[in-house]
Amino acid sequence: MNRILVPIALAVIVEAAVPLFAQSPSALQSDMHHAMSHDEHSAAAAAPTFAELEATAAQLEKARRATEKYRNVHQAEADGYRVVGPDVAGMGIHFVRVSGHASGFDVEHPAILLYEKDTASEGGYALVGVSYLFDAEADPDGQPKNPPFPKSLASWHRHSDLCVLPDRSVKGQLTDEQCRAEGGQFTALTQWMVHAWIWKDSPTGVFSPTNPTVR
Repeated sequence: MNRILVPIALAVIVEAAVPLFAQSPSALQSDMHHAMSHDEHSAAAAAPTFAELEATAAQLEKARRATEKYRNVHQAEADGYRVVGPDVAGMGIHFVRVSGHASGFDVEHPAILLYEKDTASEGGYALVGVSYLFDAEADPDGQPKNPPFPKSLASWHRHSDLCVLPDRSVKGQLTDEQCRAEGGQFTALTQWMVHAWIWKDSPTGVFSPTNPTVR
């Protein structure tokens, strides 16, 4: 099997214990779609209430205030974020937090920062959004139990059977034994993941898997 560089192979071991995380299959190129299996469901959710809208807007505003400094990519690097994977239209370039903060969901400390190339921005990158990880059991609707963003607004996704290799590329459809034989680390099922396009509006929604304006 050929090695594939998954745009959000995000399969970095954070403090030696954080599970892998990967992008929504609707955003992956066809070869990546066939190379990896995933556990994603688009469950029908009730319309959001005013309280949910208000609370979510407050959370995202906190995220914007906390990540304002990362509009300078050099500050992100200084705080422990490192680029993983290639630049892919609609998803951008992913800087994964590999040090400097505990793992898990924290709206003010996203696990991943999303950038696009921009020669007019400091360091040549413009911040366009963030990504969060969440560790929880699955509900019957195929979404995590008690997610930090309401199901009526955000659809979470996760992937299965991923092997991260020493060069941070990823292979799919390998067994644990095959992965270890290649010096990789196998993850049977990743944490839940969601994007939030809080620095560059997405015409398909703030929590959409991809942002068509990101080139």
